[in-house]
Amino acid sequence: MPCCPYGKNDTYTSFFWGALNKGMTGNPSAKASPHSWLNDALAARRCSQNLDFVNKDYPWGPMLVSHVRLPEGASIQVRLPMRAIGMENYFDMPETSLGVIRILRLRQEIRSLEGALDSLGLAVALVDPAGSLLHANSSFSDMLRTNDGLADLRGNGVCATDPLDDLMLRQVLKDVTSGNLPQAYVPIRRRGGEPLILAISTGASLGTAIIAVSRFGEDQGEIARAIAAALGVTAAEAEVLTSLGAGESAEELSTRRNVETKSIYQQVYNAKKTIRRSKFVAPDASGIGRLVTGIAAITRTPLVRKH
Repeated sequence: MPCCPYGKNDTYTSFFWGALNKGMTGNPSAKASPHSWLNDALAARRCSQNLDFVNKDYPWGPMLVSHVRLPEGASIQVRLPMRAIGMENYFDMPETSLGVIRILRLRQEIRSLEGALDSLGLAVALVDPAGSLLHANSSFSDMLRTNDGLADLRGNGVCATDPLDDLMLRQVLKDVTSGNLPQAYVPIRRRGGEPLILAISTGASLGTAIIAVSRFGEDQGEIARAIAAALGVTAAEAEVLTSLGAGESAEELSTRRNVETKSIYQQVYNAKKTIRRSKFVAPDASGIGRLVTGIAAITRTPLVRKH
């Protein structure tokens, strides 16, 4: 924020007035009553060793802020735009207590999750209505580079290498990103091997879609182990999620495992509580739905769900 020279004599107060005078203050209360707000802010910083918060009203979007007071009395403040840290696609609106330190940890969790899924060859991408990539894991990027059924030849969006498949893919992306269709499966032909089955579901952010596809047809047991490692759920909970994602109903699963149906729902509930600790994965029931839709792509079982 080019509003002060950051000289040795600059303080939080001089920084505040510099930002305010140049129209770079992102807090409506600070603009409305700057003297009062500054006094309260200074008091909070003197009393709290660590502060994490979000300023949402900057022209360039939300800024994440972490403020740390050192034992000798000096303070360090770090501010980063949401876009600069590459996390804006994972949050509809960041919570007020989400600071730089917390979001760096979340980014590390996301990378760990991608690593676990990449071990299966699972390709995952977040796209806009035109199919333009907002985010892609390494497996998805590799699939595009090798033109393995999908390509990004013009750099203008994901497209199927088969023209007819591409027409279907583009229509489904429009329907899913607009909310007309919560999820869909799209078969994509490729030069060698079985067709890919894309699981396309609505993203957490408005106007986005998640594409998930298995390139190599992994075994369902392997998938359950990777899900358990990536999401921190138990082996039994991962098996339930994987089976539901493959199209099996809770009743069918309870019969196959010789347990009561309520036990299946309890494991889903327990997994949901665990997953909620990582907000970028599946914060609610609809997030769970998107997750198991992606798992269905891994198992290549585009069945009509009974649950």
